[in-house]
Amino acid sequence: MRLTQLPLFVFACLAVGCGRANVVAAEVEAAQAYTEPPEPPRPPYTDICVRAQASRIPVLMFHDVTATRGHDSVWFDVTVDEFKAMVDRFVEDRIQPISLEQLYAHLTRGAPVPEKAIVLTFDDNYQGVYDHALPILKAANFPAAVFVHTNYVGSHDNRPKMDWPTLKELVEGGLITIGSHTLSHPDDITQIPPSQQEREIVDSKRILEEHLGKTIDTFAYPDGKNDSATQSIVRQAGYKMAFTMANGPAEESPNIVAINRYIHTRLDRALDDSSFAKTGAPAAVVEMSLQDAPITYESGVFAEVRLALIKGGLPSTRRSTGRQGVLEFVKESGASAGVNGTFFAMAAIQGTSNEMVGPCFASNEQRWVADSVPERLKKIVNRPMVVWGPRRFAIFPFQGGQMNGEEPIRDFMPDFTDAFVTGAWIVHQGIARTRDELEAFSARDMKDPRHRSFFGVMPDGTAVAGASLESVGTPKLAEAAAAAGVREAVMMDSGFSTSLVYGDKVLASGHSTPTMPSRPVPHAIVLRGTLAQDPATIAIPQPEPERPRRKRRTKPVLAPDSSPSAAPPPDVPTPPDDASSTSTP
Repeated sequence: MRLTQLPLFVFACLAVGCGRANVVAAEVEAAQAYTEPPEPPRPPYTDICVRAQASRIPVLMFHDVTATRGHDSVWFDVTVDEFKAMVDRFVEDRIQPISLEQLYAHLTRGAPVPEKAIVLTFDDNYQGVYDHALPILKAANFPAAVFVHTNYVGSHDNRPKMDWPTLKELVEGGLITIGSHTLSHPDDITQIPPSQQEREIVDSKRILEEHLGKTIDTFAYPDGKNDSATQSIVRQAGYKMAFTMANGPAEESPNIVAINRYIHTRLDRALDDSSFAKTGAPAAVVEMSLQDAPITYESGVFAEVRLALIKGGLPSTRRSTGRQGVLEFVKESGASAGVNGTFFAMAAIQGTSNEMVGPCFASNEQRWVADSVPERLKKIVNRPMVVWGPRRFAIFPFQGGQMNGEEPIRDFMPDFTDAFVTGAWIVHQGIARTRDELEAFSARDMKDPRHRSFFGVMPDGTAVAGASLESVGTPKLAEAAAAAGVREAVMMDSGFSTSLVYGDKVLASGHSTPTMPSRPVPHAIVLRGTLAQDPATIAIPQPEPERPRRKRRTKPVLAPDSSPSAAPPPDVPTPPDDASSTSTP
């Protein structure tokens, strides 16, 4: 290379270097500006969701509608006059039938429904539905559903069934939804081979869709008989909702392909069950924003009950591998205050099990722990489930079939950090729940006097934990908490478990003697934040001495040949006990 060319070579190298530097700088700038792409939207939830718990809807099941009762009538028929009287009652009492589509939107998304919603369904495709029920439904503009077993469409054997033109007319009319009821109406679909079950469930759907030109996505099990295997086939076939014959409001069903239904002769029971659950659970979904605040302590007399109250901080739950005192939970977690947690399975004072009653998700474990005892899950239906995340707090009725797994809770509150089921919802919307309301779904010992604790939120979303400084029943604790200004509250495990901690001081315990510690527990709620008061300046409240309890009277033992002078009449259900089938193809 000539010397005269060297400056040009150096310049070229420098230019290339500068260009590379510019590229690197641009890459750094781009990296700094980069943000993670948003997570893809969650797929729509397709099972019974938490927000559906704000209502209780009964689903009624009818069969044939006849002009009169004759020698060939069966107990599950309804006459046209009886059906008309029912519809007139709905109109008078403002009971509003809704469609299957409305029911599905409510169950899976929490869509609002009328206060007294009900669903009307007809099994077995009887011609009497078209001849006698349809004019009455049209006059009232009440929607309904008909479940069709396709092998009998147009049949005139035994009792006439609607034919394809009639079913097509119903679909085009818009008031009636058509669903599948299998091909041949097996006596017990769970007892036939899986391949045959699949044929009954899948082919009936296909045939209905071919003839009616409409997606068929609802199903009714013949005679209500089903099991998990049959339900799985129903889901795989593309049905989004299926109905059984188990009594109970729709929201309390095990899942979306096992929706409860009442035979129409149990209308009064259906309405009573729904009303009972609405007030007793209550049927409500409370969501509030959690507000952080300095943690304060106070004690006083509220509704004639001495209470100790801790307010403020942000709550989190802790579950131990065994059992320990609430003060230990507070110290180990670095929190500032705490209260004993929810109910656990083995209540013996010397017990060490951490098995909880109901499912549980504790902050320190960060995993869902389901309740493994099916019978126990049945006993805690409609008791309050408490869930919160970094800034949201919620209470709603627990349903064992749906909520023993994490998915519906995660759908409801994707960032939840804590969840548990507790004993009783004692204050709702700032009002103490009455004895009758509490007795609906609470434990049988709720009226027994004992030291009791609660947890909840104030009207501004501040967390609050409280404990009685004397023995009271749950209704009295509810009155005291409401009088203290609590907005929503649930009762925690009580009696010997009761423990309220502020800083390093136990300010309430489950005993009448202040020096006696409370029972060690496996679960606690701790409050993180700044203490507004120095615990050293707080005097430990002295519990009132316990009143001596009266001895319970024991019932006299009857001699073998003795009998009570009167006995209540047996409860005779409307349908006969030996009625194993409600359908005749």
